[in-house]
Amino acid sequence: MSRAVLFIDRDALYENVKNLYLFSKKPIIAVVKADAYGVGATYVANILEQVEEVSALAVACVEEGVELRRLGIKKKILVLGGVLKGEERALVEYKLTPVVSHVEHLKALEGLNLHIQVKYDTGMGRLGFLEDVAQDSRVEGILSHLSSPLEEDFSLLQIERFRKIVSLYGSLPYIHMESSAGVVYRVPFTTHIRVGLALYGEKPFPAYPIELKRVLRLRARIISVKKLPAGFPISYSRTYTTEGPAEVGVIAFGYADGLMKSLSNKAYLYYKDKPVRILGNITMDMTMVDLTNTGAGVGDWVDLVGELQSFSDLAKLAGTIPYELMTNLSKRIERRVVCGIGCEILQENS
Repeated sequence: MSRAVLFIDRDALYENVKNLYLFSKKPIIAVVKADAYGVGATYVANILEQVEEVSALAVACVEEGVELRRLGIKKKILVLGGVLKGEERALVEYKLTPVVSHVEHLKALEGLNLHIQVKYDTGMGRLGFLEDVAQDSRVEGILSHLSSPLEEDFSLLQIERFRKIVSLYGSLPYIHMESSAGVVYRVPFTTHIRVGLALYGEKPFPAYPIELKRVLRLRARIISVKKLPAGFPISYSRTYTTEGPAEVGVIAFGYADGLMKSLSNKAYLYYKDKPVRILGNITMDMTMVDLTNTGAGVGDWVDLVGELQSFSDLAKLAGTIPYELMTNLSKRIERRVVCGIGCEILQENS
């Protein structure tokens, strides 16, 4: 039996897609780069392949797109991270749609018969054309990216810049700019929304106007429980010392699994919906928690993320963003697809 499991609620993922679609009235480009934000592209892509509202999937690089095709994914796959010479054959062979954002990307694609999409930099300062307008008969879509969607004034400036670029093209089947947070702008001239974080049930900001279901539940097992006397140091560097007699549990989950060391002595996990505090420094493979008066025993499960705590909650405590916590989730965490948390397993690693 696995020591740590990430449960992926298929039904909640379905519902989040549908709610995003109902709010935006636009089909969805689902971002599954970086192994679906650490959740597991194998699992997420197979679920989204069956969802009508998802028009395409988006990855960061050719290798990620090839992986999805080899899994049997048939939907359109956008490669957001540009094109390098030497990647042309894979793009054609696996029917991937490159997003070009530099003249060198276009050079790498010379003579190839494939659809392309063009990215414009309207204020991100990362990938994208600035003044040059890529006119190419293969262009099926254009896109941009909001750098600070919680800043309305700058976002509206970016949207206006993009509108002017869109006006230079004729009718295109793909025009997209809105991210999970950016969907609130309901940009009238785009055809799709391009979202990642919200799919997985993580709200981009507290007052998010779209109802999202928790898709993920992350659990780890207790591998030790022992009674320690008052004044006993816990973990490396002795950053915590028991204030009185305590039952200290060891959870089979550490910073190698994605629980950031900055959460030491700060965050709480949950045993049967009861908060249990992290004691001392989180170590590579293990984390100590206070299980005093809980009745917990070896082999029991503790929730790191679930209905009572999200990745966003932990990220706030850690001084980072949920993306960083999620993409750091270890490969040794088993992934299981379920039809509702607690329901029968639909798919799991062999």
